[in-house]
Amino acid sequence: MTYKLMQTFLAILVRDARVFKQHITSRMIDACVWAGTSLYVAQYVLPQFGIDQKYASFLMLGNLAVWGMFEVGTNMAIILGDLQGTNALSYYLTLPLPSNWIFIRLALMDTYRSIVPTLFMIPLGKLILQDNISLSSINYPKLFLAWILSHLFFGFFGLFLSSITPTFDYITTIRQRFIFPLWFLGCYQFSWYMLYEANPLLAYINLLNPVVYIMEGMRGAASLPIQTLPFSLCMLVTSMYTLLFAYLGIRSFKKRVDCL
Repeated sequence: MTYKLMQTFLAILVRDARVFKQHITSRMIDACVWAGTSLYVAQYVLPQFGIDQKYASFLMLGNLAVWGMFEVGTNMAIILGDLQGTNALSYYLTLPLPSNWIFIRLALMDTYRSIVPTLFMIPLGKLILQDNISLSSINYPKLFLAWILSHLFFGFFGLFLSSITPTFDYITTIRQRFIFPLWFLGCYQFSWYMLYEANPLLAYINLLNPVVYIMEGMRGAASLPIQTLPFSLCMLVTSMYTLLFAYLGIRSFKKRVDCL
């Protein structure tokens, strides 16, 4: 019985992936335009203001993860648009699958939609930064783990935010009140230790921000000349936050569609 349920679940995921296939090239272009522009400015323009040229290499690995943060709003729009439109979710809830699996499907597909566009970010970064970045300094098994976990987190975080957002009209509010502050204070543009030197109290408060561990973990996979939080700690906390938002998102969605 469990095997048949898993077959059905995987078939739905494959079907969803095929539907997204037609958008992959466009989303990859979007991701590369954003990542390439940000790296070019950091490497060749910002040094005119006295910023170290190594700043671009500092940003590069973070770009692989933070794209998932930007995609949270897009994925929320897809989920909320469905709830207010065709409501395909109601159909999926009638399938002979545990309702938890249906909501997990939403998060996994959000993960897939955010992770695939980042596949060319490292080659693009090397092309732009040239000798200013050494790809041999990257621990790729660590990077792969941090990359996967970060996008899983954003998938379930988006599920949670979608579950508490009343209507499509509130997406901008969610973006400005939750997504932007978490990203802007989430050590994308600086390390946690830099923030600690500037404001120790804010740095300790910011340890509650899950994006901090994602950014520090991504950079912990490379030999950068900066101090970062321990890689194992970052992976542990990212995993815990992923499980937390998975639980909260699934529970909140089940209440919302009245399937508790």
